[in-house]
Amino acid sequence: MKIFFRILLAIYAFCLAVFSAFAMYVAIFPDAYVDISEHIIQAISTDNATALRIAVFAVALVFFALSIMFLLSGVRSSKDKKAVSKHTNIGEISISLNSIENIAINASKKTNGVRETKTLVRKSDDGVEIEIRLVVMPDMSIPVITEDVQQRVKKSVEDTAGVIVKAVRVVVDSIYSGITHRPRVE
Repeated sequence: MKIFFRILLAIYAFCLAVFSAFAMYVAIFPDAYVDISEHIIQAISTDNATALRIAVFAVALVFFALSIMFLLSGVRSSKDKKAVSKHTNIGEISISLNSIENIAINASKKTNGVRETKTLVRKSDDGVEIEIRLVVMPDMSIPVITEDVQQRVKKSVEDTAGVIVKAVRVVVDSIYSGITHRPRVE
């Protein structure tokens, strides 16, 4: 949680504690509520108390907005977006997307004809989707290489990490030419 929201939550909790203490006091001494409420009604109901009414409304609106914000932040899923979680009978296991990415890179590099590989792993509802970008060697069948990469990556990730692979998308970025451009030195 960001520091700003922590500060807001601390102020909100303090104000709520003061209000709770007041409510407990009123529960023990009900006559005190009548006296306090009469003073508040007198202060707000005078003709020149427009600024006070606006201030009370603004404070109430801020507390209402904070209540809704904190309620929604508690309801939101707090699952880690950068990891896949599995529940076992002993407890929970989290595997980072970076680990799955490394498994996919190693599996794709084992394919004959692949020179370079880059991988992107996205978390889906109940598994992962993997995109692999390849640089392949010349004179190799691209459909054969890409199908082999898909199968290897899917099998390797599922076997190693135990995570369901929903899709493996392979993009051939380039064909390796073997020529490297070096700057001329004179």
